[in-house]
Amino acid sequence: MSTTPEDVKLLLGPIYIGTILSTGLFGICAAQFTNYFISARRHSDSPTIHALVLWEFFLSIFCAIVSVYFVWLYLVENYFNPAFLASAPWPLTAVPMLSGLSACPVQIFMAYRVLRLSNSRFLFVLLLSLTIANGGIAFATSVLAFGLTFDEGSRLTPVADSWLAITVTNDLAVTLLLIFYLHRSRTGFNKTDTVIARLIRSALESAAFATFFSIMVLVMFTVFPRTGFHLMFSQPMGRIYTSTLLSTLNGREALRHDLRGTYDLGETVNVERFNLRPTNNRDTAVAVKITVENQTDEGSNRFEHKSTGSGSAV
Repeated sequence: MSTTPEDVKLLLGPIYIGTILSTGLFGICAAQFTNYFISARRHSDSPTIHALVLWEFFLSIFCAIVSVYFVWLYLVENYFNPAFLASAPWPLTAVPMLSGLSACPVQIFMAYRVLRLSNSRFLFVLLLSLTIANGGIAFATSVLAFGLTFDEGSRLTPVADSWLAITVTNDLAVTLLLIFYLHRSRTGFNKTDTVIARLIRSALESAAFATFFSIMVLVMFTVFPRTGFHLMFSQPMGRIYTSTLLSTLNGREALRHDLRGTYDLGETVNVERFNLRPTNNRDTAVAVKITVENQTDEGSNRFEHKSTGSGSAV
């Protein structure tokens, strides 16, 4: 690889920008981690959710350290070593694997949300298969990249393109399915539909960022394989998935607050007691206990409402 100033810019410039984006997103994720760990809602989460959050937490710290070390290798440790620009150090080759380690657990979590909404095991298995393929090819891309020089990285274009294409397909499939089933859950009641609209908007926003970064990595790696342009987007890509997970978990309390006091009689309504107590008058006292369950993608919210009144016995 030549070492002209232009070539240095095309490699080190994107690495520098990618590191800034990655560490900046880590700061956002750190704030989201803090909000989750101090929230009361965390105590009712399952051990699986706790393990997932801790996994993303420690992986985010490791990736932030790797990003800073990436810049250190080029700009400090090998500042007077132009030949190093032709190499592919392990922080560079590990980028696909680290992205897959962050993205795949979140994609499984999102696939489970689709399962909760749709009750379709077929869709869940389909999304799970895409996630497994995504993780496997991401890992294979990193393994095949070890030992290659920077100029030889273009040989991995078919493998890397397969990884990124599956990632985009998985993200779009999850987003479209969530939007479809959330839209189908609309009840016609103002508060409930407002919450559903917020969930749909959140799904769109999360998918837009993840899909944009995946497409940009795909385009840059395919069109400009001998530059570092793809690193501007591949380095921070894992933090996009981490932020998606945390924003979903941290947003549940606000959604439950919006649903509080909402009675959607279009959902499951159980009349558990209906007592008629005749009196001397023509009117009859009616005691009614109504249990309303609002089913969302986050679980079932159960409200009870008692009303007692008098009406005409027919």
